[in-house]
Amino acid sequence: MSTRSKKPDTKADIQVTSCLRETPPRSFTMVAGAGSGKTTSLIKGISSCINIHGEKLRKQRKRIACITYTEIAAKEIWMDVDNNPLVHISTIHSFLWLLVKPFQSDIRSWVNIRISQMEDEIRDRQCNYSKRISPQTRIKDTLDLQKLHQDKIASSSIKNFRYGTGRDYARGVLGHDDILKLGVYLIKERQLFRILISKQFPFIFIDESQDTAPDVIEALKAIQEEPGATICLGFFGDPMQKIYPG
Repeated sequence: MSTRSKKPDTKADIQVTSCLRETPPRSFTMVAGAGSGKTTSLIKGISSCINIHGEKLRKQRKRIACITYTEIAAKEIWMDVDNNPLVHISTIHSFLWLLVKPFQSDIRSWVNIRISQMEDEIRDRQCNYSKRISPQTRIKDTLDLQKLHQDKIASSSIKNFRYGTGRDYARGVLGHDDILKLGVYLIKERQLFRILISKQFPFIFIDESQDTAPDVIEALKAIQEEPGATICLGFFGDPMQKIYPG
C-alpha cells in the first residue's frame, strides 16, 4: 500500500474501519470538504477492508470495487493500492459495462425498449408542434424516426453488443449514456442481476459520490436491499464540489 494508507487515522477513518468490522459490514457515507483528505480516507478504507476481509474474499473469489469518475483518478488509486488483485478500480461506466456485458440477451431487449422510448418521444413532439416549429425540425424528426426504425430491425440480429464512445444501435454499439441507463435498468428489474453483483462485489466504494447520478445511487441501494444479499456501500464525497450538473 502507498504512504497515504499508512498516515495516522483520523476520527472518520476509525469510524469507517468500525463499520467494516461489523457483522455484516455496515454501509457508510463520508462527507468532507476540499483538501480534507477524502481520497486518503478512501485508500485507508480499502486497506482496512483488505486487512479485515482479505483472506475470506480471496477464498471466495470476491473483490472490492472502487468506482471513480475519471480514468486518471482510477489509475492513481490503483497505484495507491499496489495493484492488489482483490480490488477492482474503474469509472462508473466501465464498472457497469463489466457487469452487464455477459447479459447480451437482456441488452438486446433493453435496446429494443430504448428505441421504442425514443420513437415515442419524437411522436409526442410531432403531436405538439406549434406553428413556430421550423420545416428543418419537422424533417429532422421524420428522418430520425426512420433511422430509429431501421436501428430496431438491425439491432435485433446483433450477436454481441459493445461499449463505444458514441451510440450506434445498428452496429451494436452502446454509448456512455446507454451504459448508465442499461445498468440501472438491469439492477432494478432483474433480481438475479442484483444477487450476482452482491456475490461478486460485497464491498463497493464510490469516490466523488456527489457526481454519481441519483438513479445509479438508488440502483446500488436496491442491491443492498435485496433479501439474502450482503453488500457494504461506502460513499466518499462533498456536495459543494459537484462538477457534473446531471
